[in-house]
Amino acid sequence: MKVLLIGVVGIVLARIFYIRLVPVKQVKVIPYRQVDEAHQIFDVRDYNTAGCLVYDSKHIPYGYLPRFYREIENRPIHLLVESQMDLNMASRFLRKKGYSVNSYTMMKKTV
Repeated sequence: MKVLLIGVVGIVLARIFYIRLVPVKQVKVIPYRQVDEAHQIFDVRDYNTAGCLVYDSKHIPYGYLPRFYREIENRPIHLLVESQMDLNMASRFLRKKGYSVNSYTMMKKTV
């Protein structure tokens, strides 16, 4: 019984580690000023750290994506993120829901 419990806990921890820390493939870095007009820009940073919003971007923090992902158009997505973990989690979630995340910009933290 202990071995089964340890195995289940190990699998859960491995999944959490994978979702948060393993980089997402096929998502390239592009400055947000060079994003094609066919892409929609989403800022998935927290409200407190987003600072000023980027022109023509939609601000949906990662925590709110499960609630509002149905309102996203089915076009390629460019993400504005604060950290690699934000990129990993948001792009995996959106890809799981059928969206195409093609690029991202790592934004500096505003104080």
